[in-house]
Amino acid sequence: MSWSFQQLLAPLSALLLLMSACGDDPEVRPVCGNGVVEAGETCDDGNRNNDDTCDNSCRRPTTDDAGTGEEDGGIVEDDAGTGEDDAGTGEDDAGTTEDAGTTEDAGTTEDAGTGEDAGTGEDDAGTTEDAGTGEDDAGTAEDGGSGEDDAGTDLDGGPGPDLDAGTDAGTGEDDAGTDAGTGEDDAGTDAGTGEDDAGTDAGTGEDDAGTDAGTGEDDAGTDAGTGEDDAGTDAGTVQVALDSFGPTGTFARSGTTGATFPEALTVRLREDAPAEVWVEVASSSAVLNVQGGLVRIAPGERSATVQVTADLAADPETDKATLTATLGNDTREATVRVLAVDQAAELSTLSPEVISVSAGQTQGFTVELDVPPAQDTVIQLALEPASLGTVPATVTVTANSLSAKFDFTAGSEGGEGQLVAALNGSSIAAAVQVSGGGSSTGHIVISEVAPQGPGGAGDEFIELYNPTSSPVDLSGWKVQYKSATGTAGYTGNYSLPDGSIIAARGYFLVGAGAYSGTGATGRDVSWGTSFAMGAGGGHVRIGYPELLGSDPIDSVLVVDTVGYGSTANQPEGNRIPGSAPAAGSFERKASATSTVESMVDGADALLGNGHDSNDNAADFIIRPTRQPQNTSSAAEP
Repeated sequence: MSWSFQQLLAPLSALLLLMSACGDDPEVRPVCGNGVVEAGETCDDGNRNNDDTCDNSCRRPTTDDAGTGEEDGGIVEDDAGTGEDDAGTGEDDAGTTEDAGTTEDAGTTEDAGTGEDAGTGEDDAGTTEDAGTGEDDAGTAEDGGSGEDDAGTDLDGGPGPDLDAGTDAGTGEDDAGTDAGTGEDDAGTDAGTGEDDAGTDAGTGEDDAGTDAGTGEDDAGTDAGTGEDDAGTDAGTVQVALDSFGPTGTFARSGTTGATFPEALTVRLREDAPAEVWVEVASSSAVLNVQGGLVRIAPGERSATVQVTADLAADPETDKATLTATLGNDTREATVRVLAVDQAAELSTLSPEVISVSAGQTQGFTVELDVPPAQDTVIQLALEPASLGTVPATVTVTANSLSAKFDFTAGSEGGEGQLVAALNGSSIAAAVQVSGGGSSTGHIVISEVAPQGPGGAGDEFIELYNPTSSPVDLSGWKVQYKSATGTAGYTGNYSLPDGSIIAARGYFLVGAGAYSGTGATGRDVSWGTSFAMGAGGGHVRIGYPELLGSDPIDSVLVVDTVGYGSTANQPEGNRIPGSAPAAGSFERKASATSTVESMVDGADALLGNGHDSNDNAADFIIRPTRQPQNTSSAAEP
């Protein structure tokens, strides 16, 4: 630009400035080259020469930043946390008289405003490494501690892609608060993170909604080392939940505070409590409440007993309350009945209600009251008849309990009767059936077998006995015979005719066609010549209508089997040894202790034939004279 033109522009610019002072005049655009730095200009040297320090757009030319490998925006702003102009501005830069924001030169004695690096303990500019980084420092290949924006300014000290909104120490991106070595925006205080922080972020990589300590996701409170959202205080634990609240149906006594009975009401978690846990417990009635409405579960524990206070006077309309336990979204309920201080207990049940045992066997019983008594309560026990066995004279239900247990031991004699429990003039009973000892006899048995008789080899019979308390319809049942050593199954087969009924504790007599008994000892039905038994040994059995001769001894269709004689090969257990005399028979015992003498004319003679231990040798005696009984005979016992 020539000098004469410059002289012409000066008065013209002054005139334009005077005109711009008037508020009503239109805005005047800046004029480059008038020697006046106006809005939008960074310099105006009075000419429009493009080869000097102010180009023809009135902006300073872009030059490299002090000691960096990037261009400097020429912005007149403070550099690395100092109060001086930045390199590439109007002050001397790195390697000259003064450094960016200091009074010493980068590469001389001291760096940007200090004797050490910007906020670090490492050597500084002009020495080995950058300000807090692992790169070369100002005056070497890169800028003061970075290759991008500089630290601690409102705007960067030199060119680069990002501005810094706070304090930036060796970072490459914007910082929205305090950024310590991060690469992204920080919405609070960011310590070594790479993303936005909504609070204080300590080494995290994502947004934080409170205080985040080493987490990787949003935090709704305080997050300590977790990876999930936190709703309050998160200590690296899982959320606890209710598992159970019970048992239901317990009791409390009016005027008392304590645990329920006979079992304590308990609140239980699914896992051990990571810290102190409080479970809310609400009551449906004023007759019962939990102090403060809360139950505490201690750290490391999984359950706690609920302490309740009972007061019937608080709600005369009811004696029950439903308690509801709540933890988070989990709820559980349990009912509690409140008893009067002196409420009397009554008999409720005696179980089992019916038993059938063999002589000498033991059966447990439980007697239960309707409510737990306030004091120990004695219950009277008795057997009717006493010959059924033995029980203790009394049993005691302790205070705040519901039941008591005791044992009944069957006697040696069979029979039926009842066990009676009595309290305050009321009683309950259980039916008792005692067979003549041994194993269960709840089925029809073969009670006597005569393979021959006074009338000869064909004078045979098979006697059946019903040890149960109910009649049994034998219509269609099978009576079968097999030889002692036969292997082809049961070859003799006879089906009982329709209407064949055997009474409870009664007998049923099946005889051969040549059977000689008559009258009181006459047969009920005849098998005719369907089979003939061997006097020295053989097998007889009875079974359901579907039973086939080829079915094995352990078939479910077989009801009872007897093998007699020294050569019988398929008895129940062991065969009956020896042979019966011609006028005699094989008879089942009444009890395990029965003998020939007791069965013939002794204590067991009229006690039936109910002993069945599934061992023929143990269950039978050999009678010297036979004693057939039929449907007209008296029931035994």
